[in-house]
Amino acid sequence: MKARAQEKLANKIAATRRIAEEKRANAEAELNEKASRTSERADYIRRTGHLPSSFSFFKLPSFCW
Repeated sequence: MKARAQEKLANKIAATRRIAEEKRANAEAELNEKASRTSERADYIRRTGHLPSSFSFFKLPSFCW
């Protein structure tokens, strides 16, 4: 009975570790993708000397009521 409980716990821990590793890999892939896009935008800005029209980061929010 104790051995079965230990095996069950070991299986749960292994599954949890697998899930955590998958989530880490997905997060790292997303981070790399964002870094790549940012690098491409920076290259575009350096090459052309102006911001792309889709680059709305520097637009100020509207304060009109």
